[in-house]
Formats: sequence, structure tokens, C-alpha cells
Amino acid sequence: MTSKERVLAAVDRRATDRVPITFDGQQEVYQTLHRHLGTSSKEELFDRLNCDTWMVLPGNYEYPRTEKDKTEKTSIWGYKVRVTPYSGGVYDEVIENPLAGKDDPGDIDSHDWPDDDTLDFSHFPEEIAAHRGRAIIAPATWGAYFIASYVRGMEDLMMDFAIRPEYAEKLIRTIRERVMFFLDKMLTGFGDGIDIVYMADDFCSHRGPLFSPDVFRRLCVPYLREAVDTAHKHGKLFLLHVCGGVRPLLPMIIDCGVDMLEPIQTRADGMEPEGLKRDFGEHLCFYGGMDLQQVLSKDTPEEVAAEARRLIDVLGEDGGYVFGPGHTYIQVDAPVENILAMYETAADYYPHR
Repeated sequence: MTSKERVLAAVDRRATDRVPITFDGQQEVYQTLHRHLGTSSKEELFDRLNCDTWMVLPGNYEYPRTEKDKTEKTSIWGYKVRVTPYSGGVYDEVIENPLAGKDDPGDIDSHDWPDDDTLDFSHFPEEIAAHRGRAIIAPATWGAYFIASYVRGMEDLMMDFAIRPEYAEKLIRTIRERVMFFLDKMLTGFGDGIDIVYMADDFCSHRGPLFSPDVFRRLCVPYLREAVDTAHKHGKLFLLHVCGGVRPLLPMIIDCGVDMLEPIQTRADGMEPEGLKRDFGEHLCFYGGMDLQQVLSKDTPEEVAAEARRLIDVLGEDGGYVFGPGHTYIQVDAPVENILAMYETAADYYPHR
């Protein structure tokens, strides 16, 4: 099977020659793997790891290109970050939420939202053609809730949900319009060759949803359903990223038509693989699963390999599973030996063939 065939068959619950595999990591992880393996490009590295997916990002996806090398950067949505060092690498620490403390709904109108030409999809045809053997995944932008949490700030947004519902509704509605414009622009003008539409929208903590199911139903379900319907109208699958304990929201997420769920953080409450497969495996393809908090970062290569086999046995039974990290990005505390054990085991283990 080609990589594309393998992924699409798994989503469709059909037999594959091996479990489909996905990979991503912090930039420091890429650099470490390149040094260790002697690879010099992302393509070479993906070949060595038997990765079956390829994500194509719009230009200016998070920050304008003009902000790339700055220590302090302003995103396309107006929030500001500072590039901050930690042990092993750097991360973007949010230092300013532009609507924080601005409780008048009129402030939403006066905010400088991204214009129609902010996101650049012009490179999509060439990049997709270069990687057409793999399953092509493409986001237009994040989900409306996720963007709101950065623009408004988490504390104010949670208070909006609790005591300022009209403000919350207007904020989500305003962002939804931008999200849907960019998604439609991507799929209408540059959708050829895209297999899967991706959207990140972190509604949950490790212990469960950050707000009530009723709020999720009222504020998030409408735009999620619209995004999924748009993807399906263009013949694409829909992959939703939600970290943490998302189980209580899964019936509504499934009802919206979501096809695939990332990243399957197995240590979060309610995210045990056996229960997820039993209760939701008929409706969702699971994507990810390898624990980064303990197994990949602290266990031995042998234990990593055993966990990879367990996940493939449980989540991969009768298809419906793409194996990869239980967080979008492998972190810098994961030893190279463990990363290689993870990927070599997945490529060589064939329990369901």
C-alpha cells in the first residue's frame, strides 16, 4: 500500500498492511534526529520513520513572515508572544491578549482581525504534488474557541462563558466568520490533493472539559459542525485536535461528523484506549496515542516498544487508528533511542494484517 492508501483505509476501517504512522516534533527534536540519523531534510527523516502523513501549512499560519526571527512576535490574530528559553529549547510564551480586560462588545468590532489575504495558500499545489504519495493533511486555521482563548485571554474568556454570554457569543461568532472564510478559501481554491482537513481546538485540560457541555453545545458545536460539513462537501476527511480528557464531549463531536481525533492523551481522565475503542471506535479514527509524559520521556526503549504494540493491538483492531505521539509534537525530553523504538516497532509490528 502507499502511505495515502494506508491512512485512508484505516479511517475507513479497512485492513492495512501495517498500522499507518504519523510524526511531528519540536524543532529541536527534528535537529536531534537529523544528527543521529544523518538525514538532511524533512522528507528523508519521514522516510526513515516510515511516516505516512504530510501536513501542508498556509503561509502566515500563526505569525506573519515578517515576525519570523523576532524575539517578541505579534500573531495574525493580534496576541503577542516572547520567545522564551527552557531546558533544551525555546517556546512562545504569550505576553499580551489584545482583548483582555475589554468587556464592551464594541471592542470586538474594533479589534484588528486578519484580512482576507492574510493566509497564503499559493504554495499548496507544488507542495502537495511533491508529497502526493502520503496522506495530505491541511489546516486553514485554528478553531474559534482556541483563537478566542489567545485573543481574549483564558481567564476573561472563562468569565465570559459564565457571566457575559452575549460577549462570548459575539466573540465566537466573529472569529467563526474568519475561520470559515479561510477554510472555504483553502478548499475552493487550493483543495486539490488535500485528503484531510485539520483543526486544533483545545477545549480540555488533563482532567476534562474546561467548561460545561451546555456551553460547548451552544458555542462550539455550531461552528465545528459547519467546518466539518464544509470539509465533507469538498470530499475531505476532518481531523480534530483536542488535548486532554475530551471523552465527555465525544458524543457531540461525533454528532458533528468529525472523522478523526488527535492526539489521544492516554493519561488524561477517561482516555484509556480500551474504553475509547469500545465506546467510540465505530465512529472515530484515533490518531496519536503514544504517551509523552512518562513512556516516551522516561521509560526504556523496551517499554516504549511494548506500549507501541499495546496501542496498535487495542486501537488498531479492525482499523481506525493512525499511530503517533499522544501530543502533536514530540518534546525535547524524549531520548532518541525511545523515539526510534517507537517508530521501528510500529513499522515492523503486524498483528492485524
